[in-house]
Amino acid sequence: MKKIIFTVLILASVLIQAKAQSAFTSVPVVNGKVVFQQFIHIEQELSLDQRYALLYKWGKDNYAGNPLLSGIRFDDKAKSITVSSKIELLLPQNSNGVREKVVMNYRFDATITNAGCMLVIRDINYQNAQSGNANFFPKTFTAEETITSTAISAVSGLDKEFRTNTQKSTLFYFNELYNDLSKIFSLGK
Repeated sequence: MKKIIFTVLILASVLIQAKAQSAFTSVPVVNGKVVFQQFIHIEQELSLDQRYALLYKWGKDNYAGNPLLSGIRFDDKAKSITVSSKIELLLPQNSNGVREKVVMNYRFDATITNAGCMLVIRDINYQNAQSGNANFFPKTFTAEETITSTAISAVSGLDKEFRTNTQKSTLFYFNELYNDLSKIFSLGK
């Protein structure tokens, strides 16, 4: 009996871990721009209007009133939302023992389709929150010059660590966004 309970617990933990997917494992470049895209399959039990109602509520609950929100647009006809926001990312510790912070600005679109929801994240840039006079004149870096494999391989030392850590934190945050959005369509599974 103990073996059965133990086996069930292990299987349950594996299934829970499988649910939290890593949709983004690398930085995709499309026509010279960093653009993350992922399709979220939605069970057919929900109508288009029900799917959009879930997306609309999620957008309101997660972004309306957020002080870091730059803008949110709901398009009832296209059944989509567009969000422009920012987040402060705390990067992994570098070789000097310092954990830098960067402010990431990004825009994403989530659009309901017949089979699911298309998530597109674009217009990504960073501001180094700890460089010199960051409060007055923060330096802005595009995703293309910061987190792509080409950008990372073009530098060395602390610059390479900074870009690698920024990439890791970006991928982690976008996977969290993807998983959070995916959960709203799971019908209590």
